[in-house]
Amino acid sequence: MSFSKTIRSAVALADKITADLQVDVVHYAWIGTDSTYGAPEYAVAVTRKALVELKQRVLKTADGQDFVQKASITFLRPITANGAVNRLEPIDLRDKFTLPNGYTGPVKLVEGLANKFADSPYTLEVVLG
Repeated sequence: MSFSKTIRSAVALADKITADLQVDVVHYAWIGTDSTYGAPEYAVAVTRKALVELKQRVLKTADGQDFVQKASITFLRPITANGAVNRLEPIDLRDKFTLPNGYTGPVKLVEGLANKFADSPYTLEVVLG
């Protein structure tokens, strides 16, 4: 069995074991900017199952700015690329998420374990500020 297959199996098992802990998170994928007003435009909302951990701690963005992390969203299922021009796939920092408690803080960090056999990482963690 290849290491990649082992990881896929482990993530699938984690998804199954944590199914009762996963909640519905609404994902609005950024698809561009309105040419008239410059406002962000989003695709139709998609509801995804995820583990959500509410937190309050200070972290740094990639460019070194401090921010207060409010939540961590962990996706254990693949997310299909949106395909919009100039976005990072499968999650872009300009995407929006709404948690079950209504919180919609900005995406500050996106991390995941890369999968060379698929367009989506094995797992994804999205940090909201």
